[in-house]
Amino acid sequence: MLLQWSRTVGTLGLMLLLVSIHVEEGEGRQQHFVLVHGLGHGAWCWYKIVTLLEQKGHRVAALDLTSNGINRAASTDQVNSIAHYAEPLLQYISNLSNDEKVTLVGHSLAGCPLSYAMEMYPTKISRAIFIAAFTPRNNQSFLSSAHPKTFPRLVENGVVILNMKANSELPTSASLVLDHVKSYLYNESPEEDVNLARSVITPTPFPVSVELLDLSEERYGSIRRFYVMLMKDRLFPPEYQEYSIEQNPPEQVFKLHASDHSPFFSQPRQLCNLLIHIATL
Repeated sequence: MLLQWSRTVGTLGLMLLLVSIHVEEGEGRQQHFVLVHGLGHGAWCWYKIVTLLEQKGHRVAALDLTSNGINRAASTDQVNSIAHYAEPLLQYISNLSNDEKVTLVGHSLAGCPLSYAMEMYPTKISRAIFIAAFTPRNNQSFLSSAHPKTFPRLVENGVVILNMKANSELPTSASLVLDHVKSYLYNESPEEDVNLARSVITPTPFPVSVELLDLSEERYGSIRRFYVMLMKDRLFPPEYQEYSIEQNPPEQVFKLHASDHSPFFSQPRQLCNLLIHIATL
């Protein structure tokens, strides 16, 4: 009896050791993250996340989509498609070696360029992480995939303004109103990050919001999708995030309970650890 108990304890100990080794190896394995910003932002918004991920030994690329951040390949008014807007992302992925895969991370409006890239390069993307992001299905746009009150609410409350050009049927761009970004995007973020954002936020091309996406189950649908909810988000409240999740369910949903719409500012360490965890699933 004693011998059998000893063997059982020894077996359990070995199993726990193997599990521990597996977790440590998984968490420690180098991952390759590609970070994509949302409305009005640029690569700059990820500066804390880039630093934290690199300190943990991971490869990271934070990209400026066309006309945002310091990308001046075209002016905002010249960008008329998701393909044009997402060109820096598409080019980055296309330049990967044949045996290399990345984890895509998209925030907010980035759900659209992320989805577009997933359809274009399914064999080069291991998983996609949507952070309080829009998750369009086939033949949907950013606007049609969102909760019906999402955009009208922001326009009515003066958080977003639509910029028009003469003789244009649609707005050419959308801009965040700087007086409201603290209350809606950065309500839990450090003041220095709020001031940084106010100084570098730019308009975003509007046509990317209404373009219908062609997403197939064979390509887009072959990539594992995860969703991160932000529970103190005032720009895209949790009930609106839940609407997106229900419309296009991901493999798994995670929550950052103390984060506003900008977890890269308000909860950078928690977000970093969560990204690494998801990348090893």
